Amino acid sequence: MTDQAVTVTEDHLGDPGAHQAIDVLAPYKPTVGAYPVSPRSGEPQRPVVLAVSTGLLVVGAVVSSVGLVKVLWDAATVTGYHTAARVLEWTKPDPVSFLTIVMVLTIGAIGAVVATAAGAIAYNAWNGRRWARIGGIVAFALSGLTYLLNNVAMIAMIPIAIGAGLLWLPVIGRYLAAWAVIRTAPAMRRGWAQNVMYGILPRYRRDA
Repeated sequence: MTDQAVTVTEDHLGDPGAHQAIDVLAPYKPTVGAYPVSPRSGEPQRPVVLAVSTGLLVVGAVVSSVGLVKVLWDAATVTGYHTAARVLEWTKPDPVSFLTIVMVLTIGAIGAVVATAAGAIAYNAWNGRRWARIGGIVAFALSGLTYLLNNVAMIAMIPIAIGAGLLWLPVIGRYLAAWAVIRTAPAMRRGWAQNVMYGILPRYRRDA
């Protein structure tokens, strides 16, 4: 921001016909470098596209969780067990075997990993972590594991892919760079105040 003075005029109280020039500064707009800062939160202003990106990542996490719940629901019956998920169709484990325990744990792990990865990237991107861009690619790669579940879970790949891709837009890059400046700034060192004087200063005392 440049402190460029703005000249305004107003009527002089003593002389209605005269004008007096007053130099005032332009309204203060806090920034980090050239990036604007929210006056309410003191943080870099979040662009709309960031809200869209994080929203899509959250949607992907929710959809993958819905797909996982559907797998567990369908697998609760003997007739629907082997068709509840692709991985169960391939392995066709005995419902009362040790392999079934392994498959159920694997399916649960897949759903948890996909949902957690997408949600974590959404949270960290919203809070300006630069590594969230790479994390978005990783989250999309992990969302490919939903192929082992069902078609409902696979839908999560679409919003996760779009949300991760939006993180690479230049406007989000500038937002993340502003956060990096804030986080790398030297911390303010706080300590006890020294030589604090209470009351009237000596030079203002009548008896001094």
